[in-house]
Amino acid sequence: MSRRLSRMRADVRSWSRRHGYSLLSSIGSLVRHPLNSLLTIAVLALALALPLGLYMALDNLRQVNQNLERLDSLSVFLHIELDEANARRLGSRISAWESVLAVDPISPEAGMRELSGAIGLPKASGSNSATAERPDLGLAEVGLPWVLEITPADRTSLDTLSGRLDELEEVDLVVIDLDWVRRLDALLAIFLRLVEIMAVVFALTVLFVISNNIRTEVQQRREEIEVLAMVGATPGYIRRPFLYAGLWMGLAGALLAWLLVVAGLWLLGGPVGELAASYATPIMLAWPSPNLVGGLLAGSGLLGIIGAWIAVSHQLLRINP
Repeated sequence: MSRRLSRMRADVRSWSRRHGYSLLSSIGSLVRHPLNSLLTIAVLALALALPLGLYMALDNLRQVNQNLERLDSLSVFLHIELDEANARRLGSRISAWESVLAVDPISPEAGMRELSGAIGLPKASGSNSATAERPDLGLAEVGLPWVLEITPADRTSLDTLSGRLDELEEVDLVVIDLDWVRRLDALLAIFLRLVEIMAVVFALTVLFVISNNIRTEVQQRREEIEVLAMVGATPGYIRRPFLYAGLWMGLAGALLAWLLVVAGLWLLGGPVGELAASYATPIMLAWPSPNLVGGLLAGSGLLGIIGAWIAVSHQLLRINP
């Protein structure tokens, strides 16, 4: 038992020494060519920052879309002959439905004021009113019905709720002002798919850049690799420092990409705040979540290892076919 433990300790120490040497060797190879390393990391950062920045832009648009108020309301126009008592009684009955969150009755007078304000007409005041001067408009003579503004409890139940309301005898017309929101959701879905495609393309770019950089490094150290192979070094031993180098480049590129996106969001914070203030709507920009940043670092580091492995394995076959 003691011999087995001693052997395990010796194996662990040997493994630690091998990986420690590979780690220092990989860092040394990056330091020996600082300009080339910095340019490679900058290219990786730009390739990763573009899909990450577009994803964050879409994420913020989705949050703004979800935070907009009363976009999922239904306008229920009642029959013109329905009086106030019956309209309010119907509103109270509808508000008791489980699928309804709130009901806001709008009187014909309130509807007339809203309509006049929407088309820019001044309020009527005797014979000098705009209606009197423009009898063709005839707003004062137009009878408007009672309208119920209904907020559903769940946006997904809009179609079902609209059908149920349309079946009521007192209801003349049901209008859902949600078509443009659905179009926006469809556009966001399209752009999200575009971001996913771009992420795959730029991931392949990261793979190619790191693989090409490691291939150049292997060619520059060809004589050293040949000597190591002659003295019995295994392919894994030769390959390991380059794998670490690919890992460091991938992690550094992902970290710089994250910093670029954070800097861009910080610069946009002021203009977005002014825009939100003009609409009296609080808008807070979302920052990359820890899970997203962790996935970016892990994915980029893995791509670095894969790219380095491909380049080194190809070069080793050429050195020792």
